[in-house]
Amino acid sequence: MTRYDLLFHPGKIGSLQLKNRLVMPAMDTTLADAEGRVTDRLIKYYQARASGGAALIIPQAAKVSPDSTLPYTMNICGDDCVADWRKLIESVHEAGAAVCIQLMHSGLIALYSGYVPEGASIPVPSMMSWLPSDKPYRVLSEEDIDSYVEDFVRAAVRAKEAGADAVELHACHGCLVSSFLSPVTNRRTDQYGGSAENRARFARRIIEAMRGLLGREYPLWVRINASDGIDGGTTIEEAVEQGVILESVGADAISVSGGLEYWTTLTQAPYLHPMGLMVPMAERIKKAVKVPVIAVGKIDAELASQVVEEKKADFVAMGRPLLADPELPNKVREGRVEEVRRCIYCNNCLRSDPNAGPGSCSVNPYLYREGRYPPPMAKKAKKVMVIGGGLGGMQTAVYLAERGHRAHLYEKRSKLGGQWNLACATPGKETYAVFSDYLQRLLNKYSVPVTLGAEVTRGMVLELRPDVVVVATGAVPIGLRVQGIDGKNVVQGHDVIEGKAKPHGKVVVVGGRFIGMEVAIWLAEEGQDVSLVTKAGLGENGIRLEKGTFKSLADRLVGLRVPLYLHATVLQIKDDAVVFSMGGEIYSLPADTVILAVGMRSEASLAKELEGSAAEIHMVGDCVRPRDAAEVAYQAMRVAAQI
Repeated sequence: MTRYDLLFHPGKIGSLQLKNRLVMPAMDTTLADAEGRVTDRLIKYYQARASGGAALIIPQAAKVSPDSTLPYTMNICGDDCVADWRKLIESVHEAGAAVCIQLMHSGLIALYSGYVPEGASIPVPSMMSWLPSDKPYRVLSEEDIDSYVEDFVRAAVRAKEAGADAVELHACHGCLVSSFLSPVTNRRTDQYGGSAENRARFARRIIEAMRGLLGREYPLWVRINASDGIDGGTTIEEAVEQGVILESVGADAISVSGGLEYWTTLTQAPYLHPMGLMVPMAERIKKAVKVPVIAVGKIDAELASQVVEEKKADFVAMGRPLLADPELPNKVREGRVEEVRRCIYCNNCLRSDPNAGPGSCSVNPYLYREGRYPPPMAKKAKKVMVIGGGLGGMQTAVYLAERGHRAHLYEKRSKLGGQWNLACATPGKETYAVFSDYLQRLLNKYSVPVTLGAEVTRGMVLELRPDVVVVATGAVPIGLRVQGIDGKNVVQGHDVIEGKAKPHGKVVVVGGRFIGMEVAIWLAEEGQDVSLVTKAGLGENGIRLEKGTFKSLADRLVGLRVPLYLHATVLQIKDDAVVFSMGGEIYSLPADTVILAVGMRSEASLAKELEGSAAEIHMVGDCVRPRDAAEVAYQAMRVAAQI
């Protein structure tokens, strides 16, 4: 028996037989149309995960009521949705997986999206003093609750009619049902508030009513928070009690999650959080109930196998790992673990703008584009020089080789990785190295020649006569145009991370985006006296940062009591101070070391020098403009597809 065998043993939830213990949980996408209807892109996206070996696909949440306002939520409010869902379900079945429809009313999750349509309101159990005042709310009457119970039941009946193998009640993350379960959002004094039993009454009534119409044999379960992740919220002790109550009225399984999407970062825990952070809570609930338990939360294949083997949970839900590699289950089952494209939990997949569409994956450029990519083999193999061995260059060389081109990768340093090596050296991001290691294995697999320590010149290109040149020379840190910028006490954040500079004394970090925040946290955790000065608000001034990662970093800065000087413009750097203006006043902040983390500028001089040296010249990555790893991955794939 291999270490993964138990992960691929069949299992049952109620009457539903599943071929293995791997579940794809519901995750939002922007692949449905404006009315929340199924699209071909959405079908291709789920088919890829089904054919990749996951036993159960739970598509993104389906709204049960028209006033559920979360953008891009799929629709199951009316009977006209049934045929639409049936098309998706049949496609996933054909690809080899079972389908469970998750039923949800967004409730307070609308605070996370920030979107409430004109004339609409957010239904809540009770008013809280902390609720943002710029949103409209509606405290539910008992008659309103009755109406919502009916909405959930009708939606469940539609799901069964559409051919779904099961339904899951979404009762976590701060949605409508979750807000009744949690003491931080439910201060009612009637039969729906007060004790844990009363707060579970809404969810219990939904399960009871669904069970009455769906029948005893139809698989039905619930997803709850084991912890809200905040003081005064749901605790594991209460979650255990809720699990027992919901099991008693007909839930065939308890799926264990955590966090309030508009408040904490447990739900989509970024790289700063430990692996399997919610597994201990799933184990606590499993010991209290007789039905299967589904664990979730930063679980890779190795941990999933351990969780099942040690009976901490019966099934494991993998979300982001299946975005990174839809074929993960098949690869693990077939003993091809080294071929798994591993999630690094950077959360770039979550960095989505309602006007611009979904984000991309830093390690999988085909995410959300499964119907169009990967591109076909090249009609004619070309000789391609790829200059620059960072992420952009490495990925371009790999994708070119996959298409049959003769790529040759050149890097002026002694090792591949470029700026990615800097990310891997940042405390907490050590696991980022799994991606550069993966790319190097692919370069070896496709026998891509790699020349290190070679600075490419125009003469070299003319001599080698490639058909195509791809320039991926990256970016370099920028400074400030202020007096004292060349002082001996001024260093770059990159040099601090790489160990080239050792901060001492009172430290001032200039720059409030990711690198500035990360360096300030690192130094504060080491006990250094550090402050942060930034021209804009924390995390502002540039491309939009992913919310969960930003909030995790901001929470740590606050927890470490790092002084933050926001909307502050640096005027001068002295040997012992940073002078800045803030709110119309000028201040002098003591500083023995000043660390710059104010951004990057493209290094594109070689691309200009090489103009006309080859029939085709392309630029990839930060040398075009500084960007995140997900954008680099997508651009590298697009350029390779064009050659």
